[in-house]
Amino acid sequence: MAEATTQARGGIHAASHPPAGRHATEPVLEIAGLTVSAGPVDLVEQVSLSVMPGETLCLVGESGCGKSLTCMSALGLLDDGLKATGSVRLFGTETMGAPERVINAVRGRDVTMIFQNPMAALNPVKRVGAQIAEAIGEHTELRGAAVDRRVMDLLEQVGIPKVERHKNYYPHQLSGGMCQRVMIAMALACRPKLLIADEPTTALDVTIQAQILRLLRDLQSELGLAIVFVTHDLGVVAEIADRVAVMYAGRIVEAGPVDDLFDDPRHPYTRALMDCRIGFSREPGTMLEAVKGTVPAPSARPVGCNFAPRCPTADARCQAEPSLSSDGARAVACHFFDPSAGAVRQ
Repeated sequence: MAEATTQARGGIHAASHPPAGRHATEPVLEIAGLTVSAGPVDLVEQVSLSVMPGETLCLVGESGCGKSLTCMSALGLLDDGLKATGSVRLFGTETMGAPERVINAVRGRDVTMIFQNPMAALNPVKRVGAQIAEAIGEHTELRGAAVDRRVMDLLEQVGIPKVERHKNYYPHQLSGGMCQRVMIAMALACRPKLLIADEPTTALDVTIQAQILRLLRDLQSELGLAIVFVTHDLGVVAEIADRVAVMYAGRIVEAGPVDDLFDDPRHPYTRALMDCRIGFSREPGTMLEAVKGTVPAPSARPVGCNFAPRCPTADARCQAEPSLSSDGARAVACHFFDPSAGAVRQ
């Protein structure tokens, strides 16, 4: 995939490359009206999003905003006690409420996930090379020596040193960062069509992070791979995203193309996140901005707009819940957004 020239975004570079496979008309993942509940409490509320072949959608927001729950719901991996309603379609097939065999037919092969905690996701009593080999044997036709060569290639691709030795290690013998690289290798083993990555580069140093992002872009070019990428790092967002969905307190509050979002953030929460960036345009010695307050607990969310208690522009209108309004390219859930004008009104 040829990358277009990037443009500076306050010290961060926003990628403007067109994703491969954009000619396809059917999303590989389409979520509509997703709500995830724990008893009477809604943790995720009415989330809708879609991802096209070859596209990278970044989910952004503070911890506790529902990003991971949205991803787990997409693969039918919610914990007991949680209930999901709405619609989830993978490759055109409705999986919400479908028999387990329906999602098992694609999970692990056509769609894979990199989990946030690699130490918990890997089998502690099985060598890491054998765990990758198991995934390859389960979902591909490779056997014997071909599987071992594939394991070695994958571990080298994700930056594992001394592969011959480290493939025989157990997870507890590796650092958290190396375990994360093993998880990434396992997720990519079967050359999936959709990768859901939940904070996949958080535990990695910047050199390996850049290597992993480059590997993902190469796979997009080769396979038309679609990616849902959860991250707190706006530098990673600018580097890899085609579109961005900003989540706050269980809802999507803004969504749009990455360049538009960096150039003109329209929701007060998005603007607050952008103000927290470290960038070349910041005056030396000035204090970094911070978003005052904290994300409300699901059981203590305010009436109306969830962000109102932390919003500097909130007024009486914010006592009513804002709808997610779109002007075509951008969608914003704010009473101050005028979709007909494509701008924020005062």
